Amino acid sequence: MPNQTVTKNQKVFTPTHATETDLQHFFQQGRRLWEQGEVEAARGMFRQALRCDPEHVPSYQWLGAVLRERGELREAVRMWRTAETLDPHNPQVLLNLSVGLFELGRFFVASQTEEPLQLLRRAIANAPIPYGKAWFNLGNVLYAYNDYQAALEAYQAAVAAEPGLGVAYRNLGNTWFRLNRSDKAWEAYQQALQLGDTQASTYHNLGLAALSMQNGAMAEAAFHTAVTMRPTDGESWLSLGNAKALQGDFPGAQVALTEALSSRGGQYPEASLDLGKAYLAMNQPEQAAEILSQALSTSSLPGLYLQLSRAYVKLGRLAEAAQVLRRFVATPHGDTAQGYYELGVVLSQCEPPYVAEQAFRTAIEKSRDGYYPEAWHRLGRMLMRQSKPRLAVEAFQRAIEQRPDFAEALKDLGQALYHSSDLRAADIALNAALRVERTTGQLKTQAVWQVEPQLYAGLRQASCLYDLPTLP
Repeated sequence: MPNQTVTKNQKVFTPTHATETDLQHFFQQGRRLWEQGEVEAARGMFRQALRCDPEHVPSYQWLGAVLRERGELREAVRMWRTAETLDPHNPQVLLNLSVGLFELGRFFVASQTEEPLQLLRRAIANAPIPYGKAWFNLGNVLYAYNDYQAALEAYQAAVAAEPGLGVAYRNLGNTWFRLNRSDKAWEAYQQALQLGDTQASTYHNLGLAALSMQNGAMAEAAFHTAVTMRPTDGESWLSLGNAKALQGDFPGAQVALTEALSSRGGQYPEASLDLGKAYLAMNQPEQAAEILSQALSTSSLPGLYLQLSRAYVKLGRLAEAAQVLRRFVATPHGDTAQGYYELGVVLSQCEPPYVAEQAFRTAIEKSRDGYYPEAWHRLGRMLMRQSKPRLAVEAFQRAIEQRPDFAEALKDLGQALYHSSDLRAADIALNAALRVERTTGQLKTQAVWQVEPQLYAGLRQASCLYDLPTLP
């Protein structure tokens, strides 16, 4: 270190030879104690070093790291701020202050500012060579701001500067995933694992990428590794259940989803939802209704309403199914085209047709530009039940305009035209329906099991990276 250090007041501090020796002794002792996990003792050593030289920047940096480890994040930031005042062009100092401020902002909304971005960019600009950790942390901040394209470029710069930085590949995978490139995400997670980033969360994210690519076998293998490493990880148990369900192994899905539910003391609505779907897929609606109704008593997760109504329909409890869906459409998530469509389907089985007709009309009104061929088709059927074939013809025609291969709608259009005495047009429609069925092989149906968007909510981001100095 230099023989003299000038403060902002232009006061000169000239350490003696004995002070310099003590400084190095305390600093090295602090680092050794840190490595041994003796955090409290390390803090004392770094404070002793600063008594020898109040402007020793490395001691401020390490003391900040010790304070952060003790949970004193605000005080840690104060240490790094002092270091930045003393050495404003030091890339390590700028990085540590920026990361500390970023972490502080994650816990305290009032601390959220643009300063972490500015500091990281200064760190990158002041680094003599490409600074991988700074690029990595810049990616973390941009990712947190949902600027995924900019985050992607930052992580790519990080791995270019430090090809062995496994966590950067993990976060690069996270960003590709957010950009709907599951294939690229899969490659990045594989690279992270090869570089030693073998945490359970990396396997979890690898499984999510495979699940998104509809590769149940690869997803199952990844999630199985994750739960083996961390048996209490409810998210990975949940995803393992969905990977098994994707392959048609519903009993296996039930076991995994039950583990997910128990990992959170039975208070895990996403796991209850998917467990209910697994019971439905195994044709066990009573068990599905029990688990879904229990979850719905404490959670308003949208899928719970839909699946519970389907369980009640399978049990023949149509009035209860309609009641659940009426509650659903009264919520913000249920006041949608799908919500009213589902309600209409149930009402058409237990209420007068004009009641279901109104639900389907509402579904069409709430759909984008009136595009909802299934709702138009159901509306036509309700009109036919009310002996309104000409109005039904218009509804069926709208359904077919929006989905030309809609065989059921073509059949019903033929019937409506027949009842309207337009025999030639009826013949054309019915023949078209037959041609579509021969081409497609079967009518389009919707499987009971669908992977919900909430499954991907557990995408994990690696921790921020600090960079601490060695001997000055």
